[in-house]
Amino acid sequence: MPIGDLNVPVIGKNVVIATLVQTHVLIATFILGSALIAPTAEYLGMITKQKRYERFARNLARFIVLLFASGGALAIAFVLALITLFPVFFSYLQNIFFWVFIFEAFLFLGVIIVIYAWYNTWDKLAYRKTVHIVFGLVAGGVGLVQMTMIDVVASYMLTPSEAPIQDVARTYLDPTFIPLNMHRFVGNFSYVGFLIAGWAGWRYLRSTKQEDREYYDWMGHWGLLWGFGFMLLQPVIGYGYLKAIREASPKAFDVMMLGNEAWHFNLLMLLLAILGISSVAYFVHKLRFAIKPMETTRKITIGALGFTALFSILNVIPFTGNIAPQVGLVFGNSQIPLGAMYPWKFIGLIGLMLVGFVAVGLYLKASATGFHWGRASRWSQYMLMVCAVTIVLTMIDMGSARESARRLDNNPGYLINGCITLNQKITPKTCPAGDSLVKGVKNNGGSAVPGSSGK
Repeated sequence: MPIGDLNVPVIGKNVVIATLVQTHVLIATFILGSALIAPTAEYLGMITKQKRYERFARNLARFIVLLFASGGALAIAFVLALITLFPVFFSYLQNIFFWVFIFEAFLFLGVIIVIYAWYNTWDKLAYRKTVHIVFGLVAGGVGLVQMTMIDVVASYMLTPSEAPIQDVARTYLDPTFIPLNMHRFVGNFSYVGFLIAGWAGWRYLRSTKQEDREYYDWMGHWGLLWGFGFMLLQPVIGYGYLKAIREASPKAFDVMMLGNEAWHFNLLMLLLAILGISSVAYFVHKLRFAIKPMETTRKITIGALGFTALFSILNVIPFTGNIAPQVGLVFGNSQIPLGAMYPWKFIGLIGLMLVGFVAVGLYLKASATGFHWGRASRWSQYMLMVCAVTIVLTMIDMGSARESARRLDNNPGYLINGCITLNQKITPKTCPAGDSLVKGVKNNGGSAVPGSSGK
């Protein structure tokens, strides 16, 4: 049997890798975002003397500790599956990123130590709160550095640097490394915020004690501010990320935006529409229960809700009727004028951001005087749960879009774009690093695999 020619019956090895990676990313992203949100809540509890912040921070920290083992186990399972199912590819990958993998392993150990120390010293450092909060922020900071170690591999696979692979610094700083990190950093907070809001909505509907209803009502408000507030930054950051992909890998960009994978962005616009409309609708509802009546503010927010729906519709309109040919969702190939990226999609996205900032600003103005907690309606909590489900679908959709872009509509498909094909053959002529990919592996102690020279 040729090396690396293993497969998984029925579902195939690609599905195995995709399932492990997507599940791990959903868990790891939650841990990373929570490791910064929880210490922030703990700090606010310290300076405001509001017990709900302390309760929230401690419960979230407990969940991080419980979830960490699952995320770590999935990461190990993914690496073992990658070594087993794509051994040739992994041998090149570990030679290119040897120091990155080593550093990432030590950071993983560091995160474990600091997070468990932070949680286990909660009571012992109760009278040295500042020290304990620093522990939590250090845990989140180490996690962010660890995230960059993973992002450098993901970004290099899509847009490999033109530098020889022996040039560690230039290989690390490939064309999309910084935009991807910015996108993920902001996305971590938005993802966790929406999930917290959704969980709070679920718990609110099941709570019978007034104290719990007040707490979960506040928790939904707190989570949505993180989720929707940081989501508003994503169109600008996402545009910068896509621009970097277009400049470094035009073919991959065409696949994502114009090829068979373009349906991912049509779906993304629909998901953003759901998140935007649901969030602003929740704000409109909560403004009814502001301690200081703000009817004018609420009317303006209702107007913002209408504009959010208008701009969302503009974003959802596809460029052609060929929406998702994979599932037969085709309504002809004629172009739809309002579906063009320029100027209509830009107007839609910028409008959605500006209206969103207005809605958040008005809501924060009302929250400064406080709300009557525990009086939320059922439908408002359903909005929070819809946001939680939608953000998970958004994460899966975007991850799939980025990874599928390297397939170049399977003509051919690449594991490292332009360098290593899906069947683990090296193509140095189309690789930005050129022959240094093969030579670098040999110089680092690796060996060329028969049949992998791309000839």
